[in-house]
Amino acid sequence: MPRKQIWSGVALAAAAAASLSGCSLKASSGTPQSFAQLSALSAQDAVKAAGRAVAAHPSAKVHAVLTAPDASEVSDVTATFDEHPVLRGTLTMGPADPSAGGGQAVQIRYAHDIMFMNVSADPSMAAAMGGKQWLRMDLEALAKDPRTRAVGSDVLENTSPTKGLTLLTAANDLHKVGEEQRGGVQTVHYAGTVSGADAMDPNLVGRGLTQEAADSVSGALAGGAVTTLGYDLWLRADGLPVAQTFTEVTPVGSLKGEIDYSDWGTDVTVEGVPDSQSVDFLDLVNKTSGGTGSQDASGSGGAPEPGAPTSAPSPSEAPAAPSPTQTPTAPSTPSVPATPTSPKPTGTPATPATPATPATPRSTATSSSSA
Repeated sequence: MPRKQIWSGVALAAAAAASLSGCSLKASSGTPQSFAQLSALSAQDAVKAAGRAVAAHPSAKVHAVLTAPDASEVSDVTATFDEHPVLRGTLTMGPADPSAGGGQAVQIRYAHDIMFMNVSADPSMAAAMGGKQWLRMDLEALAKDPRTRAVGSDVLENTSPTKGLTLLTAANDLHKVGEEQRGGVQTVHYAGTVSGADAMDPNLVGRGLTQEAADSVSGALAGGAVTTLGYDLWLRADGLPVAQTFTEVTPVGSLKGEIDYSDWGTDVTVEGVPDSQSVDFLDLVNKTSGGTGSQDASGSGGAPEPGAPTSAPSPSEAPAAPSPTQTPTAPSTPSVPATPTSPKPTGTPATPATPATPATPRSTATSSSSA
């Protein structure tokens, strides 16, 4: 199920927060400087302040665990969340219970809309790539091809805090749960839910969303592919997220996520991968499928979109993205090995005819910020 990638930039905070002076915090500007200030804000104002705090310190270490009924994805990355995000770290696909092990961790790098994945540990992939180590994925180019348009989007979407902040701002039932310890940090816990009815709500912008963010929330819900999105958020004293959890309910199952943030303001440097060590993913798709361009939206004649695994994928196996109306079944063995993407409970995986992998970055980018 393709989703708009507004989450990789900070949609709730178009500008960095103004510096705060005095002992009180205005609801319309600034970020908290004490736990008392955060606790005094309404849930709506606290989530908006979190957006400003992220915009002022747009980098962190992220540990994310996503689980579908029969598969999981664990990522440990250092990333930025501004208009030009960069990311580096590892991604592991495995069974529904991540603690069971069995997944193969791969290195990932992202910058300038290019994602690289090191799949050299998989002999089948290494053979298909002529011995080169890295898959190179141009997300903009992949998004234009129906066979690959969903590849890699969740890696960015589910490491940035912006998706949860945006959806919580849109929630009619956004509320403060209470003060809690989370990961050894004193936090305030907030929660909210958006559903299909919110897709047609004309007051989304009035709740504090930009028009673009409101349109994206509506688009995610209007088609019925997602029936309910529930988010929980834990903020520390300065308004920065400590953790988010979410449950995304669809007609064919649920995707759950737990995301922890630390080291806000850390430096992030992503090194590019030379052409001599990488293979372009779309070129590999075209070579394997015998095609040179986009196929129709049904994916006929080429590689299906990678999507939600419904059984534990191995490093040489990745299911293809199915129709939302299908019932999940176990993927069959692909003729060419594929690298898995984020789990999505949206249908029946098909047998990939070409390698499928999450997205990847290209050149070198450096970002730093001090919390």
